[in-house]
Amino acid sequence: MDYWRLRELEHIEKQIKNDAVLAQRIRQKYMQAMDEIQNQIEAFYGRYAEAEGISMQEARKRVSKLDMDKYSEKAKRYVKERNFTKRANEEMLLYNVTMKINRLQLLRLNIELELLAAGSDEERILLEQLNKQARNEFERQAGILGESINYNERHINSIVNASFLSATWSDRLWANQTALRAELDKLLHRGIVQGKNPRELARQLRKTFNTSISNSERLLRTEMARVQQDVFQDSMKQANIEQYEYIAEPSACSICAALDGKIFDLKDAEVGVNAFPMHPNCRCSQAGYVDREEWDADLRRRRL
Repeated sequence: MDYWRLRELEHIEKQIKNDAVLAQRIRQKYMQAMDEIQNQIEAFYGRYAEAEGISMQEARKRVSKLDMDKYSEKAKRYVKERNFTKRANEEMLLYNVTMKINRLQLLRLNIELELLAAGSDEERILLEQLNKQARNEFERQAGILGESINYNERHINSIVNASFLSATWSDRLWANQTALRAELDKLLHRGIVQGKNPRELARQLRKTFNTSISNSERLLRTEMARVQQDVFQDSMKQANIEQYEYIAEPSACSICAALDGKIFDLKDAEVGVNAFPMHPNCRCSQAGYVDREEWDADLRRRRL
């Protein structure tokens, strides 16, 4: 195995480990939200349950000013202490309410607030890490190529927030949030309005959250790879390198494994066809292709 390929495989392993750490951070945010939502649902049951289930007559009563004040204070605290992103604040405006809501609607509002907080945390983590990924990859490629690669914050921002398959990562993140809110609303309708067993509701809640978390993790891994790809192509063009070698990750699927070691022209690079990410969760890589003997000797001279 040549020096260049070995180094790239080592980098793939580092990326996979880093993705796992970041995915765990996002998972924790959503699990915290799920636990808080579960507590609120249990409190709702505990307050309004009767022998046969929920009294919807009670649930439909107007909330007291005290209940509404508690919600308002909680919302203000979340915005301040959890540093809501601009998008999260915009989403929150959609759920502003008057005092004329009922108890079930207040429960829904509190659930919305927990989801917005988790979504804001996720957005902040991704933005921070995608920017970091772009900077690190520019520096890594400069070190490999042995020459200066030009980039600035505006350049990084354009790469990080670029549209990928007709949507930005932020659009996809909040689309996932919208889908999660819709699913939870269905659960509330089945579980509370129809008087379903609270234990079954809790089980369905966890299942719904796990699906949403998996979507978030997939978005993280795919977008990290997408940013790496964009920086790679930018760096190769600046260095006047016209070809690249596809390097499949160790656990590559059959599609990616079939591309491993193949050489492609940079001008023909197309994500999903002959350039990573070939599919969601893809963590393959690429290396600039030039005369190998001369290139490897130069890398060893520079102790890279």
